[in-house]
Amino acid sequence: MNLSVTLWPFLVSMLIAIISIPVIIKVADLKHLMDEPDEDRKFHKTRTPTLGGIAIFAGTVFAYSAFTDYLKTDDIRFMTSAIILLFFAGIKDDIIALSPIKKLSVQVVCAILVTTLGNLKLTSFWGMFGLNEIPPIMGVLITVLVIVSLINAFNLIDGINGLAGSLGLLASLSFGIWFALTGAHGLSILAFALGGSLLGFLFFNFCNAKIFMGDTGSMLLGFIVSILAIKFIENSRTPGFETSPFYIKAAPGIAVAIVLIPLLDMTRVFFLRIIKKRSPFSADRRHIHHILQDLGMSHLQVTLSLLAYAILMIAMALYLREWRSLELSILLMGISIILTGIVSLVLKKQVRDRLNK
Repeated sequence: MNLSVTLWPFLVSMLIAIISIPVIIKVADLKHLMDEPDEDRKFHKTRTPTLGGIAIFAGTVFAYSAFTDYLKTDDIRFMTSAIILLFFAGIKDDIIALSPIKKLSVQVVCAILVTTLGNLKLTSFWGMFGLNEIPPIMGVLITVLVIVSLINAFNLIDGINGLAGSLGLLASLSFGIWFALTGAHGLSILAFALGGSLLGFLFFNFCNAKIFMGDTGSMLLGFIVSILAIKFIENSRTPGFETSPFYIKAAPGIAVAIVLIPLLDMTRVFFLRIIKKRSPFSADRRHIHHILQDLGMSHLQVTLSLLAYAILMIAMALYLREWRSLELSILLMGISIILTGIVSLVLKKQVRDRLNK
């Protein structure tokens, strides 16, 4: 692995984020582009800008573009176009709220752009459910669903200081290291460029947040991570790659482990909202980070706990990488669902005890 191939994009994108965020905060304050605190779902005490996604966008796109040109690596066609489209949709939503339908429509368009014109799609079920090759049209539909799901998963997990950024940093570095080890330099640069910009952002968001990433940042984060996850799965199927020391038999299961917390939290809250006959995109306090907060944990404690759990799940998945993907995914999701259920029951008991006093 050539360290400089990944180190420079990481450092440059981080530096861009660190330099640009104070300027963004100042402009947001002057133009009154701030998120107001309330006592329902928002716990910040002061008016805070939500335009951190601008720094994430600038750092990632600049570093990726600058360091892939001279390597002449294969680009993911139309990816940058889709990122720019998502960026402008996110900016509009952070300043003048977009309806969920309009936001979802932009996400679907971006996903279709990279799957149909960019030829980015899942081609195999990896033997899950007794199936292997995916027909082309079904492959496009499944890939669009995966991309849109991960965009919304990271968008929804962005509820407390440092959480989405930390989970995104973990995901980007996990994929980036594997791409670097396997010689996929373009993808490793993309992953480390995203990771660097997220780390730069976290300097201002982890404790006593001075800025939030907003929908601009969370949608870009989910979109790029979805591309990395899909390419991770597909690159693992490259003919002859089975002999590589970095071959992973359960690549889809490992990908699930890397994005487990955002993906499972989104699935859970969507299910609970739907059975309550509410829109899956309606706001509430059913997210796992809200539950942990209601148990008395601080933002920092919640973020560090979920980050540690995410690392544990990835480590477990890597240890069990010889398992089949379906069984591995079921195991990881099952453990997470059980633990979430236990935490929810503990919270309900605390509420009942307080009411009975």
